[in-house]
Amino acid sequence: MDEIDKLLAKIDAKPQQKIPPPANKATKFASDIEQLLSEVKADYTQKERELEQQKAKEKNRRAIAWLKTLDPMSSEGLWFEEFAAKYPSKVAAAVDYLRSLSGNS
Repeated sequence: MDEIDKLLAKIDAKPQQKIPPPANKATKFASDIEQLLSEVKADYTQKERELEQQKAKEKNRRAIAWLKTLDPMSSEGLWFEEFAAKYPSKVAAAVDYLRSLSGNS
């Protein structure tokens, strides 16, 4: 038994390795999840912003193409001139007019 007592004394003499409580792991995991979620949200917001910019460019392109085909002396052309006076530009007016014709917002 002398040897067993020596081994037990050695074990007692060694500093015990502390294992962090499970709550710390759970907290770190939750923090990692929150960070990942935040990154995903930021990425989604950026992609959404880019998509809106592309849509706006496409609407402007269509409005410009429509303005090129508009006969300013036609009844629609004369009406549009009056309509466009309320807008900062003819392109902005054309975008709004074409949107109303298509029924989209």
